[in-house]
Amino acid sequence: MHLMSTALDSIAPHFRRVADRWPDAQTLSNHYQAVVASYQGNQHGLVETVKSFVESVCLTILGEYGMPMPSSDASMTMMLVEALRLLGLQNTRGASKLDRILSAHNRLADALSEMRNVNGPIAHGKDGFLDSLTQNHVRTYLLTADTLLSLLLAAFEGTEPDLQFTREPYERFNHLHNRVDSSVTVNSAIEYEDDSPVLVISMKTGGLPDGIELRIEPSRLLYAIDRTAYIEILAASTVQAAASATAGRKAEEMLVVSSPGPIEEEPASEVNRTYTGYLSPLTEELRRYVISLDLSATTPLPSGVSIIESVLGTAEANMGTDWKERESLQARMKVAFRRTLTQFGIPEGKAKEGAEHLVAWFKIQAIGLPNGEGDSAR
Repeated sequence: MHLMSTALDSIAPHFRRVADRWPDAQTLSNHYQAVVASYQGNQHGLVETVKSFVESVCLTILGEYGMPMPSSDASMTMMLVEALRLLGLQNTRGASKLDRILSAHNRLADALSEMRNVNGPIAHGKDGFLDSLTQNHVRTYLLTADTLLSLLLAAFEGTEPDLQFTREPYERFNHLHNRVDSSVTVNSAIEYEDDSPVLVISMKTGGLPDGIELRIEPSRLLYAIDRTAYIEILAASTVQAAASATAGRKAEEMLVVSSPGPIEEEPASEVNRTYTGYLSPLTEELRRYVISLDLSATTPLPSGVSIIESVLGTAEANMGTDWKERESLQARMKVAFRRTLTQFGIPEGKAKEGAEHLVAWFKIQAIGLPNGEGDSAR
């Protein structure tokens, strides 16, 4: 938010500097505008507004370190002491000459609170004939608050907030981002959970060999990083609920992700009359296994279309390199099997269970075949 220069800035510049320091803190920006409006207006309520502004800054700093208020009825002095403690400025009871400066600032905070209690017309009702503050009183009050804000800002700039709690923008920590980006190795893949794609990102460093894995839905990634792109994809996509148990799947917009390695393809479901690929030797064994699973076709399909030939074709189409060791490829194959089975009229729940059995079966039965380890001969 761009703030216009005001008369207040020439007298007490640190109110403006606080607002500029946290430009994304809307409440703080509004509070600054309220101080300016009161100062440039009839100054009624200026005492209360200035005091609460200093308190707001203290609470903002506490929040940057994940700390609550010192107590439910904490005074401004208590908030100031706690904020300065987090910033490394703590009274050592005479061990440091700095203690006298900190004590002086604490007394300034006490004086502001006392003046607000005595002269503030808004927080507590006052006699209607009470004289308003003189300009000298107003200026003194502003300069006192400005002194406290100056100390808080100077101390805060010399520290790093707690990264787990800070509301600072990403750009504030470029020096840390460069360290992370230069030391991390990243791998990505697409897996399927209940027929929906999930982006799996694994990151490792030399000091963290086990690494960290993040699993992110495409919608969550877009919503958090690029809201405009999210809206465009939402508008362009057509989400269809399953019309019947035969259809049994949702239409989805696939997310294209750039990564160092290859991106897995969408599960390929096939319906075949004949199959002549490298899995042909398994035809009779598969037929007996499908019968044992009670996966009989119930939906009429074009003459000659076979559930056995279709399962074999689907298996080959989804066997990528090292598929037996890669959970993402096994998940893709399971989705493809389920889609194939539902096309033959097999209920959704039964098709899902049968798909899991078929993946396990092919992991065992494909051993020893020419491309049984996953070098697809499509």
